[in-house]
Amino acid sequence: MLMNSKRFHRFLFTHLSFLFATVLVADERPNVLIILVDDLGYSDLGFMGGEIDTPHIDRLANDGLTFTQFYNAARCGPTRASIMTGLYSHQVGVYELEPVEPGNNIFLSELLGDNGYATYMSGKWHLGNTPEKLPPARGFHHSYAYQGCCGDYWQPPLYVLESPEVGPIHYGDGEFHATDATTDYAVKFLQHHEEKEENSPFFLYLAFQAPHSPIQAPKHLIDKYVSRYEVGWDKIREARWKAMKEKGWFKQYDSVPPFSDSPPWHDEHAQPTPIRKWKSLSKVEKTDNARRMATYAAMVDQVDQGVGKTLAQLEKMGEMENTLILFLSDNGANYEGGPNGNDGPLKGKALANMGQPGTKHHVGSQWAALSNTPLRLYKHFNHEGGILTPFIAHWPKGIERSGEEERQRGHVIDFMSTIVELADIEYPDTFAGNKILPMEGVSLLPAFRGEKIEDRALFFEHEANRALFKGDYKLVSKNFTSLDGQTHHDWELYNIDKDPLEQNDLASQHYYDMVIPMAREWHQWATRTDAIVGYEKWMLKLQYYWQTGLRTYLNDAF
Repeated sequence: MLMNSKRFHRFLFTHLSFLFATVLVADERPNVLIILVDDLGYSDLGFMGGEIDTPHIDRLANDGLTFTQFYNAARCGPTRASIMTGLYSHQVGVYELEPVEPGNNIFLSELLGDNGYATYMSGKWHLGNTPEKLPPARGFHHSYAYQGCCGDYWQPPLYVLESPEVGPIHYGDGEFHATDATTDYAVKFLQHHEEKEENSPFFLYLAFQAPHSPIQAPKHLIDKYVSRYEVGWDKIREARWKAMKEKGWFKQYDSVPPFSDSPPWHDEHAQPTPIRKWKSLSKVEKTDNARRMATYAAMVDQVDQGVGKTLAQLEKMGEMENTLILFLSDNGANYEGGPNGNDGPLKGKALANMGQPGTKHHVGSQWAALSNTPLRLYKHFNHEGGILTPFIAHWPKGIERSGEEERQRGHVIDFMSTIVELADIEYPDTFAGNKILPMEGVSLLPAFRGEKIEDRALFFEHEANRALFKGDYKLVSKNFTSLDGQTHHDWELYNIDKDPLEQNDLASQHYYDMVIPMAREWHQWATRTDAIVGYEKWMLKLQYYWQTGLRTYLNDAF
């Protein structure tokens, strides 16, 4: 039976209105751009007091909201796993460099892709290299990905394009550099989005490999920075500290704390090495080190240029105002390679060739100590130098606190909770036929509005380095089979609000009223999340009871 004219028009109006409203809602939801850099030191960027030219990242900080207490997971893989899943990395099988195991989790890209977002990824993946663990299988519609951790930046075959519609970029001999290519594909994906997906919001995961070793950059950029580093790390550290003090940071300290010693590298029985005074170096050592840090700085500069090109494309599309940009590093500065960067000092042709194709240099722990000014320790560790990252949230349409600082504590597990709320998506109980774990993080959107974030404890474990933040206090320990050959390290306790640089250990003063209950809480978390397994699990339990005594054992057992 045919529908009468009046009913037909009502039917048509109702369904077209619904369709139009649906498109409007999709259009109004913000885009999401996560910019992740690799092994960046705490004070390297211009807005953090550094001398490297980073005008585009500084612009994001000056126009956005910067968090002074934002934490990653101390290493490449764990941080990436937490960003993508909203879980502690141990819950998805990532302890060091393992792939994320599918089953109990959903990736941010999968969730957004299933809810109307176009999803793009360009850069370092490092979450698995078998077909079911690569970007296309984990929700990215288009990707240009490096599957490893630290390959030669000048080698195009290391990166793989997976896109049904975006074709390859052809580079001439000597023209390819991974940092530039990562940017080029990010921009090309955005151009594709403008042409083909204009009615959908986008999620772009822009994950630079730089400035992770090997330190490699174009010669002209390296040459630009050599003279800046000929004065050495001592003077530059003081300059960075002065810049921080002028911003009103670390008012409770009269002077910059001493450099953290260089941990042993590939020698578990060696002792930590103090950072040398620059004036004690020979001329050859100074020349090598100046070019070494200049190469690292050139890599950071190159990343900033890439950020600038990406922002320019957003502005061209008219999407800058409604794009949430989150910028951070996956861990602190990298001491790997030892004081002289695994192969120094170099001279002659070898020095002139630093950073070019086929080279395998590290920046060295002495420059890493500068990069992490004024924090303690480095990548791998759960002291502040390993886990505290510069963090920027930039979203003109949604964050009115332009140029302000946020002192509330955040963590990479919070990305999922924040973006789920922002995109008005219901987090599922199941995915791909599997029951998935609930999110561990909390939404950062209240902080964007100047309101209080949901209070919670934060937990850390990497290579048996351990930490717990609760209220104003931080419980932390170095790895129990540490690289300096000691059998274990006791818990340290800091009032992180009054002593953010971890200079005054309160553990002996608050052993029974704070250290023991916080250590118990950490172990309960570690058991729940599988943060410690096998031999390491039992060794840590033995250490825990040895340090806290029979009373703790009886309390736990009964």
